[in-house]
Amino acid sequence: MQVFRAGALAAGLLLLPVALPAAPALAAPLQASESNLVLLEVRLGNQVLSDAVNGYEIGREVFLPLGELARLLTLAIRVTPGEGRASGYILSEDRVFSLDVPGRELHAGGRVEEIDRAQFKLQPDEIYVASKLLARLLPVDLDIDMPNLALRVRPREQLPLQARLARRERGGQAGAAGGYADPGYPRLATPYRLAGVPVIDQTLGLSTSKVGGRRQSEAWYSGYLTADLLGMEASLYASRNRHDPSAGARLTLGRNDPDAGLLGPLHARTALFGSVPLPGVPNISFSSPTGDGAVLSNRPLNQPTSFDRHTLQGALPPGWDVELFYNDALVGFQQSRADGKYSFEDLPLAYGPNEFRLVFHGPLGQLRVERQNFLLEQSAVPRGALFYDLGAHRDLLGRERALAQFEWGVNERFNLLGGWQRVPGFDGSVRSYANAGLRGYWNSLIATVDAVKAQDGGALAQVGLKTRVGGVALSASHARLSRFQSEFFTASADPVRVRDELRAEGVIGAGSAFYPVALQLRHDRLASGMRNVEVQGRASVYRNGVALTKGLRWQSFGGIELADGLFQASRRVAGIGLSAQLQYSILPETALGSAALAADVNLNDGYMLNLGLVRTFQERELRASAGLNKSLGSYGLGINGFYSNRHDYGLGMQFFMAMGLEPRSARVMTDAQPMAGMGAASIRVFLDKDLNGIMDGSDEAIGGAGFIVNGANYAVRTDASGIAYLPRLPTHQNTDIGLDPDTLDDPQWQPRVPGVRIVPRPGKVSQIEFAVNLTGEVDGTTYLYADGKRRAIGDLKLELVDASRKVVASMTSAADGYFVIGGIFPGEYFLRVSPEQLKRLGLTDTGMHIITIARDGTVLNGRDLDVRTADGG
Repeated sequence: MQVFRAGALAAGLLLLPVALPAAPALAAPLQASESNLVLLEVRLGNQVLSDAVNGYEIGREVFLPLGELARLLTLAIRVTPGEGRASGYILSEDRVFSLDVPGRELHAGGRVEEIDRAQFKLQPDEIYVASKLLARLLPVDLDIDMPNLALRVRPREQLPLQARLARRERGGQAGAAGGYADPGYPRLATPYRLAGVPVIDQTLGLSTSKVGGRRQSEAWYSGYLTADLLGMEASLYASRNRHDPSAGARLTLGRNDPDAGLLGPLHARTALFGSVPLPGVPNISFSSPTGDGAVLSNRPLNQPTSFDRHTLQGALPPGWDVELFYNDALVGFQQSRADGKYSFEDLPLAYGPNEFRLVFHGPLGQLRVERQNFLLEQSAVPRGALFYDLGAHRDLLGRERALAQFEWGVNERFNLLGGWQRVPGFDGSVRSYANAGLRGYWNSLIATVDAVKAQDGGALAQVGLKTRVGGVALSASHARLSRFQSEFFTASADPVRVRDELRAEGVIGAGSAFYPVALQLRHDRLASGMRNVEVQGRASVYRNGVALTKGLRWQSFGGIELADGLFQASRRVAGIGLSAQLQYSILPETALGSAALAADVNLNDGYMLNLGLVRTFQERELRASAGLNKSLGSYGLGINGFYSNRHDYGLGMQFFMAMGLEPRSARVMTDAQPMAGMGAASIRVFLDKDLNGIMDGSDEAIGGAGFIVNGANYAVRTDASGIAYLPRLPTHQNTDIGLDPDTLDDPQWQPRVPGVRIVPRPGKVSQIEFAVNLTGEVDGTTYLYADGKRRAIGDLKLELVDASRKVVASMTSAADGYFVIGGIFPGEYFLRVSPEQLKRLGLTDTGMHIITIARDGTVLNGRDLDVRTADGG
């Protein structure tokens, strides 16, 4: 049983993709802890600066990390969390910034002021500042979108980061959005096991209700388990409900590898069997979300599932629902199904950015957000590469499906594709199709040509264009059909002969005021000469925390006109999330369909109160609902109910707990948020005294060490035993995890390997070891002998070379000749002046220094280096 949310009704009553963000579902304890930790995506205009920055929602305020935001925005502010201090300057050295939280003093803007200690939260890794105060201290406005877990940064002055991005754009330099660069960490494999301890998301529900005079009571259980099994990934969903005949179990086995390392010469990235999805083919068949069979593909895991369409699928526990936002507009909504999955199939892609955001809402107030971003113009198959998708399964209705699709990169501008597919017909028969196509890429334009031939002789030919004009993406296509039938074009006494489609969508405005708009037109000419037309439009306004959306749809089928609309509004006021919507029809007659109002209130100690009111005008029913839920901590628990003016009622209770095992300590991890569909890592940090890279003997655990995950600081620190558990890592994609040296107690401590790259997978905890050594340093001065005199000289490049003649460190001496090279690991080295620089300047050196760094760290002073002119000075 589930408390009403406005988005659910919208998707159920109107197919038009219109948006209403759900209200926040995070609790607000009185002090910063994992129970009120939120992970925010940080955006600067169209740039994603970080996928996950830690924040804490405390009361009605969100506290943000000063040091991490300063780093992302390239502001010269350095924090010392252990002392509660920060210092530096803002944009120019004459704008000094100094913060002393324990001393309650702030220097900013040329003045000194006393701070309110309650506006700051000190954590071992950061200084967290209330967002409103932080926006006043920094030259930016901060718009926090809690329903979508997003932080939008709007600079009031140009930031160094903006200038750098502008230079990159003018110079045509490639780079990751937000400036994240591949650190080049070594790949650390996570071996598959014959059998592993599973991670499980489990839900137990009890309910009783009376609807339409019928009373019913039920108890049900569901579990979603992931683990290694038989050297593969395994996922099992099982449910038990005596009132649901579709309850049962589904099992999937296989592997995923983003680096295409599966099945030898096939270079596959996905190999699965059991309960598997099957992709669709445009104009022929829709994607089939699940069925018993097998799939094999080498298509990149971080690219769309086909050229201009994308399918999103995953686990969805009972009682959960998921909203799908595309470029800030709601385009889909699904509730949990009997098979424990969600599936948004064959979503069209536009030229330019395609940003998908999945917002998951749990029955106990849980909130989780996942994002995927694509640039359609960058999805072309590389020159000479061949992508393939092979698969077959028996779908949920017991019908057989199969496909083989190939796409080849002819050169930088053209891709060829072709394949075969078998799909079930509407009369119980099986239909086969062959298809071929061409994709052309020119600057800001993509042109497509497609042809399909059916087994029964039917045919289809289609041409299309995709481009972008300003902030609006445009798509157009024209198709001609001859006796062609498929899942896209169903059998009819008056079949479609010509179909024209036009689609335009974009976002107008920026910052705190932006307006997503969309228009879609479809025109069909039938064999009889009749015409069917459908027009859908949407306009939304987001400003100062208020979201308003208006959607309209008009259809003309055989001369019969239909029209309907939907209006939605939402806002958060005084800690209360409010949302409302009105659905109505215009043609053939004007009438109200339904109206709804929902509210949620965050209470103390992780509890949330939900209230809802729904009026359906045709049925003349008014239903009120309420729920009290605990959605944070080690388990989730909720009680909810409803009552209507028809004297229908219902009362239910749900208990949720996710469970996993920390492999080093054998400690059972429990959580109120799902864990089975995500990856995790167990990291140990230790002082490696014997330099063997293994924690043994007299090695010491290092507590309080922090990490950088994909370029962003991670909230978790190691405990006294040197172990940290990093949950909810994204699966089946390369994830860079580095040890943050700034969190180590001794500045001479340095990790032997700065970081590793792993590929997390569901149900598996990757184990990582960071061996830390006590390093040494060497300093000295560079001199030049010339004209019989010795004088200091700067700008000489110095190199530290190990026994294999590999340069392990380098630096340039200062103007006065002084240099210091730190962070040198134990061992023997040679210190020299760069031979290439000596040759270029016509100089010679007088020899090298042998540098020996002991296990306990060595500081060597006065290792001077002399150079001479080529004639001997």
